[in-house]
Amino acid sequence: MNAQIEGFLLQLTSVTQDVPGITRGLSDAQFTWQPASDRWSIAQVVEHLNLTTERYIPVLTRAITDARVDGRAADGPFALGFIERWFLGAMEPPPRRRFRTGRTFIPAGVLGRVTTLDRYATLHNALAACIRSADGVDLGRVKVRSQFAPISWSLNGTFAILLAHERRHVWQAREVRNDPAFPS
Repeated sequence: MNAQIEGFLLQLTSVTQDVPGITRGLSDAQFTWQPASDRWSIAQVVEHLNLTTERYIPVLTRAITDARVDGRAADGPFALGFIERWFLGAMEPPPRRRFRTGRTFIPAGVLGRVTTLDRYATLHNALAACIRSADGVDLGRVKVRSQFAPISWSLNGTFAILLAHERRHVWQAREVRNDPAFPS
């Protein structure tokens, strides 16, 4: 397996394992508690990640399938472009810059803990399968349209940015749990 694909899978495993630790032992009331009216609860953070993953899997799958049909294969290594590197750095936690969330990625206010976490696990297993399926594809030449903004990234950049996005929001969920006003 390509080393970059392995790296992406390790990053995904890491963030996927963080969420159960952050949410372990929470009641539904704690899971849906918001530190302020303009800040998300842990439930909303996790559901935002669910919405993002759900939206990206078909886009990624289509790009990977088309690349295979078109014979766009390479072993790498694959470099990120300048703008991809800049955006990746801006996405990493702790956030130094806020980004506006598109309406379709804003989660509902009240979400059940078990349902949301089960959905998270299922979607992240599907994302892992999607990443594995990109092994052997030219991650640098295959382009993927961002689902957040009118820009396309390389498949390599898309995976890197999605995983940074995951880390950013897992950090956000941890901050909610560590808030001094978090209900006991």
